[in-house]
Amino acid sequence: MHSHAGYDARELTRFAHKTHPLWWGILGVVTIEATVVASLIASYFYLRMDAEAWPPPGVDPPGLLFPTINLVLLVTSSGTMYWAGWGINRENKLVLTLGTSASVALASLVLVLRGIELSDLGFLWNSHPYGSIVWTMMGFHFVHVVSAIIGTAVVAFLAGIGYFTRERQLGVVVDTLYWYFVAGIWIPLYLVLCWAPRVL
Repeated sequence: MHSHAGYDARELTRFAHKTHPLWWGILGVVTIEATVVASLIASYFYLRMDAEAWPPPGVDPPGLLFPTINLVLLVTSSGTMYWAGWGINRENKLVLTLGTSASVALASLVLVLRGIELSDLGFLWNSHPYGSIVWTMMGFHFVHVVSAIIGTAVVAFLAGIGYFTRERQLGVVVDTLYWYFVAGIWIPLYLVLCWAPRVL
């Protein structure tokens, strides 16, 4: 007889929140991805230490306009996600639907501005080490915004057909946690990419 250590989740209800493995799972994902962000920032400054000039001569850092607008949009989208959670906690499914849909719309605008921003950088990912780390950091966040949009669009659709209730909102809780992370990590990336070259 072999005995296996494990966790039996068969009896867990999908109504559970902080006791559910999915809730802990998303926290694990956020922790891992936050570590990746920290590694990218450390790599940025490591490469900067070995460079004679940072950015290289003739290369400008990312402009401030679009990244700053994106920062405002992402912070605002966190507010609409909070509003959506507030709504479902009060059995207001319309607020949940409107809040998640507004967040998707705001993040979609972020992607449009990020695309314009990348096309205006004036260098490619393979131009030099500075280009590689800037494109990697901006691209990393771009992909995360895409994934947040897809997940939240599903939540908005399910909210629209009345799937979620005050008790059955684990999907909303998990999606909101991830949204806050995606919006929040742009703050240190924004400071490093846009302000560090200008201040340091």
